Formats: sequence, structure tokens, C-alpha cells
Amino acid sequence: MSEFRPKKLGENSRLFLLLVSQINLILGALFFVYPNLVINLWPWPVKPLAGRFIGAIFLAITLGCWSSLRAGGWQRAKVLPLVGSAFFGITALVTFSWGFSPSPGPTVWIWGGYFLLASIGLLALIAKHGWYREPRDLIASRPSWRLASSFFRVQTVVVGVFGTMMIILPDVAQEEFWPWRVQAPTLQTFGALFLATCLATGWASRQADIGRIRALLPLDAIFPTLALLAVALHWDVVSAESPSAIVTGVWVFLYSFVAVGSTYLFFTSARRKAAVT
Repeated sequence: MSEFRPKKLGENSRLFLLLVSQINLILGALFFVYPNLVINLWPWPVKPLAGRFIGAIFLAITLGCWSSLRAGGWQRAKVLPLVGSAFFGITALVTFSWGFSPSPGPTVWIWGGYFLLASIGLLALIAKHGWYREPRDLIASRPSWRLASSFFRVQTVVVGVFGTMMIILPDVAQEEFWPWRVQAPTLQTFGALFLATCLATGWASRQADIGRIRALLPLDAIFPTLALLAVALHWDVVSAESPSAIVTGVWVFLYSFVAVGSTYLFFTSARRKAAVT
């Protein structure tokens, strides 16, 4: 009867996700809570505010790994390894490119190697379990959840446009719409998360299965929530370095929209799932 059960994550895959989650939990906690102590370990210079943003990314990936482990089947977990592999892969390229700059940090190759290995490992996990669903996976094909679909479509467009600009034209993005001063590779790292999120939300906007949508929402909520907290803690930096109050207001609104929207959908999805079952 096993061939009629949804495909599960294998034991080795679960151990790998657990390892990645623990590494990112430690990194995220250090960078977010104690940025002044650890930012010198980053391969290029960053300010404490950027360090907290980096910590928020690591913590979001941790939550994404945990969500994968609890998703109830590979077909509900697969989008989270996709997010991680995209983020780590793009960030590895950014990090290695910094290694050829005039003043690379001494840890650039260690960080780049970690990002590359994490990306390869997550891609291998996707290759091992396959991307396309089968009838046994019991994924719902009823009409999609209209509210979630609309929310994810809006988010896909926003993070896709901004993420592309931040990676391809970081100097322009810095001058026009980023609310404090950062170096180009820092902005490209943030852009990597945006593009990875764009892939996930674009995929989620087409899903009808509540389990698939629900698996993505914790990661989607935690980063903007922690980012807003980091901005509040360093409001003096943002207010002094932002191109304008309008730029600051737009970013605060966008992060709040995603944080509140994802949290609302997460708790609403539990009631919706209970009603369906």
C-alpha cells in the first residue's frame, strides 16, 4: 500500500534540513541579537542594521526548514528548498565576486563555500524527490483560495521588480529606493532573498492546496517582521540616510503588508483547512 501514500522526505533529507536549520538558527541569532560582535566576520563591511537584516534572513531560512519538516509530505515542502537553493546560490555568486575585489574579507571563501554547498544540497534534495506531483500525493485541485492567490501575486510583482533591480543595478537601487546606505554586495544579498521569494510566491499564487500555501507562510511572515523590528531599533540610521520620507514610508508599508498579510493567512488557513476536512 506504500505506493498510494504521499511521498515523504527521506531520513537523510530530514537530517540535512535539520543541519541547515541549526546552522542558520545560530547564525541568525548571533547576527540579529549581537550584530556588533559578529559583523566583522561577514566577508565585506556591513553596519549593525544590515547585520540584523542578514540575521533575519538566516532565521527565516531556519523557519523554512522547520516548516518543510512539518509539511506533511514532499509536495507540500518542496517550495521551501527551492527558496533556500535560490537564495544561497545567488548569494554564493555575490560572495565569490567580492573575493576578487581590491579588499576582500578574510572569510569570503568560507562564506561563499557554505552558501554554495547549501544551495547544491537543497537542489540535490529537489532532484532526489522530484518536482512534479503524482496522484498519490493527494494534492487538492479545487479552485484556488482567491485571497491568498491575490496576496501572493501582488507580492510576486513587488519583490520580483525590486529584487531584480537590487541584483542587476545595485547602485541605482541604492540611490533611488533603498532606505539606508549599504554596499552593493549587501544590497545584492537582500535582492537574492527577494528573487527567491518571488519564485515561491509566484508558485504559491497558483496553488489550491491549503497545505502547500500554509507551508510557505511562516517564512513569508518572519523576515518582514524581524526587518521591521531591526528598522525600529536603528531608526536613527534610517531617518538620517534614507533618500526621502516617501521611500522610508513605502518600505515600511510593504514590509508591514507582507508581515500582516502572511500572518493573517496562516491563521485563517488553519480554520479553512479544518472546514474542508
